[in-house]
Amino acid sequence: MPELPEVETIRRSLCRWVTGRRVESVRFGAPPVAMYPDPARFRRQLAGETILGLARRGKYLLFLLSGDRRLVLHLGMSGQVRRSDGGPMDKHERLRLGLSGGRTLSYLDARRFGRLCLVNGANLPRCVRGISRLGPEPLESGFTRAFLSAQLRGRKAAVKNLLLDQRVACGVGNIYADEALYRAGIRPTHAAGELSPKEVARLTAALRHVLRCGIRWCGTTTRDRGYVLPDGKTGSFQSKLRVYGREGKSCLRRGCSGVVLRLKLSGRSAHCCSVCQK
Repeated sequence: MPELPEVETIRRSLCRWVTGRRVESVRFGAPPVAMYPDPARFRRQLAGETILGLARRGKYLLFLLSGDRRLVLHLGMSGQVRRSDGGPMDKHERLRLGLSGGRTLSYLDARRFGRLCLVNGANLPRCVRGISRLGPEPLESGFTRAFLSAQLRGRKAAVKNLLLDQRVACGVGNIYADEALYRAGIRPTHAAGELSPKEVARLTAALRHVLRCGIRWCGTTTRDRGYVLPDGKTGSFQSKLRVYGREGKSCLRRGCSGVVLRLKLSGRSAHCCSVCQK
């Protein structure tokens, strides 16, 4: 969290707002998050750059800069990109960029699991080297039933664990894995290699469906408000969730008498219906 729909929503919300703006000032809060290069060089190299556009790869947000540079941001568990008012820095504000035209962009991160990396061209430091190992996103043409079947074949691990592997389903995290497995009628603990061809086909379609819906409804804002849009508004997909965060409540599928369970799976929670996902 944030996952693909949340990061894509942020990208779309900011793209026109920051494109063409010059970075006029760089300020850090204390203590900063993991960063490359060190704060002094980061400030020196970023100041004066012009933001040419925004891109995204999985859960990474990429600011495309002049001079063949990219500012790569991973939001971690609680990172937020906000259009700030230029007032005093928030206690969780780790980075503030003053942009041309009087605009201000801030990065806040209460839990400090995020990462900021300023890179040149194809030169990827360790903090973002994982980008080169990411698999296809479920919304890309390369994510086919055949691809997913090949990734799951012969694997004894729980299917949800493999969906969280960014080499398998890039951009998918806890929320959308749970929702996709529910829609596909597959229990999160089911051995991945034992899925039938029909189940793999249902899961492929369900992953695409929940991610598209997540983007359409501007992402999922949970009760801790770990994710909000750059203007401070909340997403709306939380009202569409069928299992995630609904432990003990009745299944929403018509005719089903099941209740939503919360299972422990490799140190994480997994939500599923006690009947629909046997």
